Amino acid sequence: MVTTVYSWSSRQAYPYPSSYSTSASTSTPRKAAKRYTSTMATQPRHSEKARMLGHHTRLSDVVKLSAHVTRILGQNPGQMTLQGTNSYLLQPPSSPYAPLILIDTSSPHTASQYVDLVVTHLHHLALEAGLREVHFESDYAVESLGHLPTEADMDEAKIRLLAERAANPRAHPEELGDQGPEARWVFKPNESKMPAVEHIILTHRHLDHVGALPALLEALAKLRMPPPRIWKLPSPDELELTLSDKDRPTTDAVIVNTLPHGLYTPFSPFQPLHPIMPGLMISIIDPQYRHLLKHDKEGKPKWNEVPEIARVSVRCLKTPGHTQDSVSLVMCEGEKGVFTGDTVLGEGTTIFTDLSAYMLSLKTLLAIKPQTLYPGHGPHFSGPEASTAQIEAYIAHRQQREEQILALLLSLATDPSGPTGLQGREKEAEAKVKDAKAKGDDMPARASTPPPRKKQDEVEHADPRDEGVDRRHEKFEGSAVGLQLLTRLMYDTTSEKLIYAAQRPVLAHLEKLEKEGKVRRVTVQLPSIVEMVVSDEKEAVEGWEIVQGEDQ
Repeated sequence: MVTTVYSWSSRQAYPYPSSYSTSASTSTPRKAAKRYTSTMATQPRHSEKARMLGHHTRLSDVVKLSAHVTRILGQNPGQMTLQGTNSYLLQPPSSPYAPLILIDTSSPHTASQYVDLVVTHLHHLALEAGLREVHFESDYAVESLGHLPTEADMDEAKIRLLAERAANPRAHPEELGDQGPEARWVFKPNESKMPAVEHIILTHRHLDHVGALPALLEALAKLRMPPPRIWKLPSPDELELTLSDKDRPTTDAVIVNTLPHGLYTPFSPFQPLHPIMPGLMISIIDPQYRHLLKHDKEGKPKWNEVPEIARVSVRCLKTPGHTQDSVSLVMCEGEKGVFTGDTVLGEGTTIFTDLSAYMLSLKTLLAIKPQTLYPGHGPHFSGPEASTAQIEAYIAHRQQREEQILALLLSLATDPSGPTGLQGREKEAEAKVKDAKAKGDDMPARASTPPPRKKQDEVEHADPRDEGVDRRHEKFEGSAVGLQLLTRLMYDTTSEKLIYAAQRPVLAHLEKLEKEGKVRRVTVQLPSIVEMVVSDEKEAVEGWEIVQGEDQ
């Protein structure tokens, strides 16, 4: 089992995860440091977090996945975020003090816990580098010097301590207030003595990936780090997002307005975020090896002449579908891993807004033959076989969903009153409600699916144009179905959260099929169904029905 122990000297009260422990067997305040242990084995969790994780694989809060990549869990588990958002730190392996690239953050409501882990890891890297700094402004120094009676005694103590430190920089490590290069006492340090985060890359606009950015920038500024550059693909649908009450909080304009002024390096006075363009390479090189970087006659850097151990870089790949501004990042060193954001997850499936673009993005990722997949949520996939299999499974799942929608609409069109049809499902729901009321029980939590009249393979592959059957003269009444009810029938669930989340991908499938001329939109009078309770009144909703025969 690989174990990494983080020592942290901060005394500020934070809501530590359960994997923090306190060592109380020491006699000095500096030795009573908080400790954080991240292992590749299963860690104990809070009961609430365990409940939200459910059957998902347990992930460590901080774990080094490769020589270049470290994953930090966003501390925001949930039904849509799985174990939490995966935030990645990329660093050249040549030195723990080398600059870093950060990919994605966490949600606003878990920003403090997430920032806690990032700062702890940066402290750990400074300790690993053997670089330390102590200054008289630290809590420990102020507390110790405060016991002296006069300022003259304080000045005398400072002179004596400076002389001792110059003679033996490694003496009394418990008295070192902060970590950083130069093991000496300084009065007013103006720069951080920890590895700096130079670039922050956002794979897309969703709050669980950008929500902790303001808190992170404030924490980095307190550590006296230089302001980082923030990279993001400008949202092509910024206007549509602005007009939507649901999506307005994740527009580029709102994201920029939440950033603390002066704590990041803007692209220009009028464009704070650095724009990502397809093919753009974002790179980090260890300053100790910068002299190895040469340039050609046109001024382009020759990155390949710098050893991989001293650099890390990613190329940006536009992969819309989950959102219009989604990007994937292809690492140029080491295992040549691909950071997919939410385009491909480690477990389960993802939602999307444009199915045609999403399928093209999946095929693009499949074409580059990734060696490792680093998803935005869930465990990573190591090896070309596992990475390829996950992408292929995503493509097959989408094709299966499309066939399921067509089969269900065809079933509704051919026999609306049957057990798999709309009227049959309404009757089943009403019967369950009456039965529950008669018994005095609560409303049924889930509706059972009655056996279909046809075999499953016949329903999935049914097509009125097959087998020489001419149905162009037939008219299908009552064959249209609303989006909510169609989603409910597909997933066979009464969970309003699941139905709400699944409506968007189902709608994307329908819009793709509409472009292909296989389904069409209609206005239909349908009753509403909430928790399998069918209302008596019908209302006009947007419905969908399959296009048959000459209508195509």
